[in-house]
Amino acid sequence: MYNKKYVIPLILVFLIGFFTPYWYNAMAGTLGHVPTLKEPAGNCVEDKDWMAANHMLLLQQWRTQAIRHGAEGGRIYHSFTTGEEYHASTNTCWSCHDSKEEFCDQCHDYVGIHPECWDCHYTPSVEKPHYSGIEELSKYFS
Repeated sequence: MYNKKYVIPLILVFLIGFFTPYWYNAMAGTLGHVPTLKEPAGNCVEDKDWMAANHMLLLQQWRTQAIRHGAEGGRIYHSFTTGEEYHASTNTCWSCHDSKEEFCDQCHDYVGIHPECWDCHYTPSVEKPHYSGIEELSKYFS
């Protein structure tokens, strides 16, 4: 290996620079400011810790049920925590968590993810558009 006296120190500097953030976080022992969420008005469909870890799996299961079974059959969710039955829909969530900005966005921004759910689905804090295009088409095809 040529120029060992330059290559080895450069490799060491690179490794130290690369691992410095990991060492810093390991030594600090904290994750920084963890967001505090507003307590919901009612009871959640599952335990708070379970929902924090698995809410996306639950929403994906509800989505699959809605696609396969439609609005009628198979849309009942049986809670493991309370034993109660809930309608498997995001409207069930919005009955207690009334603000996406105050509830969902705080944690999602903290961990740096941006779910694509809200590209299509509306939330209670967003006004639904009234224009559907039907009025425009009816002018041409009436």
